[in-house]
Amino acid sequence: MSKRDYYSVLGVSKGASEKEIKKAYKRLAMKYHPDKNPGDTAAEASFKEVKEAYEVLTDSDKRRQYDQFGHAAFEGGGFGGHGGHSGGGFEDIFGDAFRHRGGGFGGGGFGGFEDIFSQARGGRGRTRAQKGQDHEFTLTVDFVDAVQGAEKVVELPINGEQKKINVKIPAGIKDGEKIRFSGKGGPGINGGPAGDLLLSIATRAHAYLERDGNDLICNTRVDMVTAALGGEAEVNVLDSRFKLKIPAGTQTGRKFKMTGKGVTSRKGETGDLLVKIQVETPTNLTEKQRELLEQFRATM
Repeated sequence: MSKRDYYSVLGVSKGASEKEIKKAYKRLAMKYHPDKNPGDTAAEASFKEVKEAYEVLTDSDKRRQYDQFGHAAFEGGGFGGHGGHSGGGFEDIFGDAFRHRGGGFGGGGFGGFEDIFSQARGGRGRTRAQKGQDHEFTLTVDFVDAVQGAEKVVELPINGEQKKINVKIPAGIKDGEKIRFSGKGGPGINGGPAGDLLLSIATRAHAYLERDGNDLICNTRVDMVTAALGGEAEVNVLDSRFKLKIPAGTQTGRKFKMTGKGVTSRKGETGDLLVKIQVETPTNLTEKQRELLEQFRATM
């Protein structure tokens, strides 16, 4: 049965501080301690699991190796064996290299593993190169910038420093889509390449425009007289302004479609423009207007 991830065992994140780890351990150790659960083998097993996770994650050297190699760092054969053999412990594989340092993982601690590994293999490198950690941030942009595209300069905390990044926002980008900057993330490990910087897009709401996939919805207000008798309404969509014919008897919620006038996505797919009517009811009527409406009501 494979071991559970040590961070999951303690219920903490991979970036948890030592204080957070100790707090989680104290809570779980009290919960599963054999004195509180006499005869409960499951609780005893959980207590041992929690203790093991705590001992590794509060030892800086062990934690560093665990973050790189997982449980394989503490298991014989975890790196595929040595010299064609598998299943043997690290002490059997490296023999003198461990004895010269006080013996294996149990004796003088786990520190110095890279040096041991290097010596055992004749100094041919320490550990494999690894790509650095990706850094991801959320970038909130205006609705119009997401639809039409824009260029922005944003300041982000990258590797402990505030850095200004020139960001080109592609036209048609959607909520949740990401802009990637290769090599702008965390530094590589053991000579590996740097990680990437990822900006996840979030779009601010617009006063009267909405987006449904690649369709652009323009909410347009029409007075009740125009809606009832018919007429024209002025529609403003991004940089366009035009007159829309309103048929008599138009109701709130009715949509007028203009094919191919919507948003063009990053893949080059273009949706439709939908003009959605909102019939306005007048307020603060004059005495004359109220009288005319009363006469109209009398005819219905």
